[in-house]
Amino acid sequence: MWSPSVIETLRRIEADDVRQKETGQGIPYWRVSADCGKLLYIACRSASAKRAVELGSSSGYSGIHLAAALASTGGRLWTCEREPEKLALSRRNFEAAGVADRITQVEGDVLETLPALLASLDGPVDFAFLDALKPDYVRYLGLLRPHLRPGSLVAADNVGPHNAEVLRSYLETVGAAPFVTSIVPTRNAEGRQDALALSLLGDA
Repeated sequence: MWSPSVIETLRRIEADDVRQKETGQGIPYWRVSADCGKLLYIACRSASAKRAVELGSSSGYSGIHLAAALASTGGRLWTCEREPEKLALSRRNFEAAGVADRITQVEGDVLETLPALLASLDGPVDFAFLDALKPDYVRYLGLLRPHLRPGSLVAADNVGPHNAEVLRSYLETVGAAPFVTSIVPTRNAEGRQDALALSLLGDA
């Protein structure tokens, strides 16, 4: 299912995170948990996605899961990141995992780069993963909405109780028609309780 290079790179990223937390040395790169990564893989592959957009690359951990799914569908991932250090780290990890050929990296603030990115695509966004600035989730969705099709999936990370207030508008939007949303309990990479919102765009 996954190539040896994908498995090896994911395990190395996990081990690097553990060492960083134990030693306090280096920069912490927040990422989804292993289980959440697998959930993203399953959702993206099950949607037969051809065009996927990720908002917030971090170390590339979630992007590797999505690219692995897209390798099975013949699709491509566009991942947006505003911090140069994270952009460079994720690029190295994409190359190590052998998935860089399926990924286009977009540097800059998401709200500034996303409109041009979406306008450049040759079809609708089949899968989107929101994991950038939480207060901007509802604005990200507003930009994505005209480029989604019935059946498109939107996954949003960190929608657990600790972000309930800041994400209220987003959750109210995806909690109403034409979206169908399930809030999936998860744990973040540090083991703390969190949740992922998985939303399907239904027929208008």
